[in-house]
Amino acid sequence: MAETHLEETVAQGLFDVDPVLCIACDACCQDFPEIFYMGDDQKAHTLEDQQAALYNARTVVDICPTAAILFSGELPPAELTVDLDEVPGWEAEWAVYRDAPEDTLERDRRYGRDFTVEQRAGYAEIKLQLPTRVPAVRDRFKFGAPAEMPEYKTHVYTEGRTLYITGWVPRLSPSDKTDAKILKAKIRALTHTSSSFPGRFTTELEFPKDEVVGMSHRFDAHGLITVLLFTDQAAMDAHEWRSHFINEKCTSCSICERVCPTNAISAGERYFIEPDLCINCSVCGVYCPFDAIDDAAEVVVQKIKPKQVPKALVHEELCTGCEFCVDVCPFEALEMKALGDDSLYSLPQTSQVAVVIDKNCVSCKLCEQVCIKDAIEVPRPHQFGEIGMSFMSYVSDDH
Repeated sequence: MAETHLEETVAQGLFDVDPVLCIACDACCQDFPEIFYMGDDQKAHTLEDQQAALYNARTVVDICPTAAILFSGELPPAELTVDLDEVPGWEAEWAVYRDAPEDTLERDRRYGRDFTVEQRAGYAEIKLQLPTRVPAVRDRFKFGAPAEMPEYKTHVYTEGRTLYITGWVPRLSPSDKTDAKILKAKIRALTHTSSSFPGRFTTELEFPKDEVVGMSHRFDAHGLITVLLFTDQAAMDAHEWRSHFINEKCTSCSICERVCPTNAISAGERYFIEPDLCINCSVCGVYCPFDAIDDAAEVVVQKIKPKQVPKALVHEELCTGCEFCVDVCPFEALEMKALGDDSLYSLPQTSQVAVVIDKNCVSCKLCEQVCIKDAIEVPRPHQFGEIGMSFMSYVSDDH
């Protein structure tokens, strides 16, 4: 950015944009068209005759997820765009917390300081935990804000050998429903009102020793950002995550939780898959109507219309009647039937075979994965790619 331009900005009290940090999200141009426009270079720029006085400067700066908007003057507290009512009797609850010691770990998280870095073969693994609790400042009780922190918005990117992780309290959007808008307004009303609750942070980590060849990252529903910075192309090409993953398209409809065979999915603002329980069977994505589930290879699992979901198929000539598939099925979609004297598949070693109850089967492949006789399968002609981890390897790892 030209030095003279910055000097003019400082002198006149105007806004400016750092092109290195700008990611062309267009938020500033959409919300403040009297100040910004999107250039042909796919970067935001300020108008020559920008009308900076029209808006609260803090509100303008906070619209940018990557801190690319600069302002020369002192930033005031952000203005609320939703009127908040005081909670009757809030003073009594506030008095309980007034002198309580601050949770220093949560404070560090609001500044992006709770992270770890581990070197692995071919890549570095960075884990950064976002805040989970709203600080017990006065206005939390005054406006009835929740104690649990809503999900932050995030942006992860690299410049050369430097990794940048930005997190920010969600801003109000015209598309928000009333309840969501009020919730966001209550939380944003608390930011910048104390020294321990910024509205946004950016954590910078430099990796000087090796050349970074690529990056992969996930931001889960428990506020954990996991970033892999690869220094080896082969390691990046071979990498797969441990489990499936629910992304930010999730609407909390609960379908995935109901069809998961291992109870690996739990509810929340956004649903969460526990990596230690996930067997990468893809059934959650098969039923997800919102394309909100990625597999271990970071590919969105292909959804299927309910009537087209394949059902388990038993090969009676291979079935030995061990009942293991019946025992392992969490949906009671399998039962045993006796073989009659006229059965084509009546074998000496068994007098019964497994039968599928189609209406109960969810296509999870759990029965297929545990049958050592290959007597049962769930045919998926569309197939989503290779299953990343079989159930047998899952149990052999002592999970």
